[in-house]
Amino acid sequence: MPARPSSDPAQFVQGAPVLHVGDVKATAAFYRDVLGFTWDFGDERYAVVWRDNSAIHFVRDEGHPQGVHLFQWVKDVDAYHREIVGRGAEIATAPTDQPYGIRELGVRDINGVGIVFGQDINRGE
Repeated sequence: MPARPSSDPAQFVQGAPVLHVGDVKATAAFYRDVLGFTWDFGDERYAVVWRDNSAIHFVRDEGHPQGVHLFQWVKDVDAYHREIVGRGAEIATAPTDQPYGIRELGVRDINGVGIVFGQDINRGE
């Protein structure tokens, strides 16, 4: 595994996907209301949501995102699972330990985009 992100990176500060969606406001509201992100910028053409060090951008487009899913590192998959279920999230895959050393939770947003939230499994190494 690579080193955890640093608060003082050498070069890259943050990556942020930009999803092309049919309804920017509805998408941003879903990420805010269900997934717990903050939405403090945007309109019907472009919006940004963020949580801690993770940002996701949305731009209005007639198409729907295809051939992409998002992966978000979190500290505690099980706690996040409880949080979003309490807000009505539909879970695609319950928290599950994967053979490659990551515990993952899968959801879908209102555009059908899959989002995997994962954490390293502490194997006591």
